[in-house]
Amino acid sequence: MKKKAGLAIGFIVYLFLIYLISVIESKDPNANIQSITDALWYAIVTLTTVGYGDFYPVTPLGKVVGLFVILGSLGVIGYFIGEISSRINTYMEKKKNGFFGTKFEDHYLIIGWNDFGRKVADQIFPTGHNIAFVTNLKSDLELIKDLYPHDQCFAMFADYNNMEAYRKANIEKTKAVFINFNEDTETLVFVLNLKREFSNLNIIVNCTNPDLKETLINTGIKHVVSRSEVAARLVASYLFEPHVAEFTEDLISTSIKMEDQDIQQFKVTEQNPYKGLTYFDAFVKMKKEINVILIGLVIDNRIIKNPSDTQSIEKDQYLIVISVGQNKNQLEKLFGVKEGL
Repeated sequence: MKKKAGLAIGFIVYLFLIYLISVIESKDPNANIQSITDALWYAIVTLTTVGYGDFYPVTPLGKVVGLFVILGSLGVIGYFIGEISSRINTYMEKKKNGFFGTKFEDHYLIIGWNDFGRKVADQIFPTGHNIAFVTNLKSDLELIKDLYPHDQCFAMFADYNNMEAYRKANIEKTKAVFINFNEDTETLVFVLNLKREFSNLNIIVNCTNPDLKETLINTGIKHVVSRSEVAARLVASYLFEPHVAEFTEDLISTSIKMEDQDIQQFKVTEQNPYKGLTYFDAFVKMKKEINVILIGLVIDNRIIKNPSDTQSIEKDQYLIVISVGQNKNQLEKLFGVKEGL
């Protein structure tokens, strides 16, 4: 408030000096500043540092007042340059921090950044999907932007309890939200608050303590991933059936190389050529025509691992298939949808 009052007083003084120089100079018949409009033009030319020289004070007192007008003009131009620079810097800082939000839709949102979150993102980006990140550390922003393509990545700095930030990340139009905190109790409290604000989210959480898995599931979370359980199962598999473990690890990883095997899921749309076929007919046709193995269906959010031969494939179900990386683009074009949810 004091700053605004000071600026207002300074501007009034500046205008008074312009008026004063017009009064002083108009009393001299040889002066070229004879009116307030002449004085304003002199001030503007001085302010913009153009210096045409068509108007200037000739009287001694007018020159003294003119000096103060020049100094005032320097102050005015300095203020405006500083204000413009400040606003540009503020805008760029807000943009850098993601405060203007994103227009991403059907994207994935990762809340909480660490090495595990990075590994998850590394698996998603090669599929061509967009990811929005929310982190409470500014140091993470530059790292995220350096790691991933800008057209697929949006990163925001925000307090995790600021629900407005998630609206800017377009959380209500996400395919899934991955909550990636280090502490399970923090995750539990956060999920309850998030679901109170946004009730229809597809939430996946990272759980470090398997004993809390059931508690988290009881909050309505669809999928709770316990890293220790997954790692233990894979290690055990490597111990007594290493080739199966290698095959499994390859299947659950996103295809990077053209020869990589991958388990993928695709939503059945009207465009899907296998819609309306039985599972057996689709299995045979898919294997013969595109060398892809149909291994299951998702019906009403339930995985059918070994459907009956007569099970019909209908719209809004999901096909679960095994393919190689080189088939991915072909499948997405054939099915009319991207891999995933």
